[in-house]
Amino acid sequence: MKDEIHLPSLELFSAIAVQCLKRDHEKRPPITDIVSALETCLKIQEAFEVKARDAKLIQYTLVDFKELCPPGGSNLVILYTTSVKGIRKTSKDCTRIRSLLKSLKVLFQERDIAMHSDFRDELLQMFDKSATVPRLFIKGRYIGGAEEVFRLHENGKFRPLLDGIPNIAEGPCKRCAGARSVVCGKCNGSNMLKSAQGGMTKCTECNKNGLIKCPVCF
Repeated sequence: MKDEIHLPSLELFSAIAVQCLKRDHEKRPPITDIVSALETCLKIQEAFEVKARDAKLIQYTLVDFKELCPPGGSNLVILYTTSVKGIRKTSKDCTRIRSLLKSLKVLFQERDIAMHSDFRDELLQMFDKSATVPRLFIKGRYIGGAEEVFRLHENGKFRPLLDGIPNIAEGPCKRCAGARSVVCGKCNGSNMLKSAQGGMTKCTECNKNGLIKCPVCF
């Protein structure tokens, strides 16, 4: 019983039980006092069980989340974001999750849907034509957006999900300095190439900004 009942509840329960066992019935407590004491015991015990249950919930594992794996993300922490600041809440939410991951010093891969259309296409395929961000994945499991992630974090349930994830490398990537993109070497960032006919044609290796995904980060 000692592992199942809260000690203050047990002590109060025992005290009222002892009083009920007195040989002289006139010294026994009235039924109203007994009921009141038992109700108090129950409230103390229920409060204890709620706290114990909440403590167990902290031990969330990734299998409790939906299996949904971005391309190449089976062993990674992947955060889909956008660098476009047109929607203030979206931009703020992306920054909040990015900052949280950095503060926890875990290695994560950021996929900016505004910088590379293939990242947007990945989201569209996974979420049935919905590419809203931010969205966080850990080892092929979908954790959620900003609201879900910070609810987990505030309740102490987020950090355990990152167990086994490598610590973030010291300093930014030496190739892209943390930008996750580098200038296309084929067109030198112009997004244009000379065609065989002598005119100009768009480079197929980079995005419209003349950038490609950093080969070190991705």
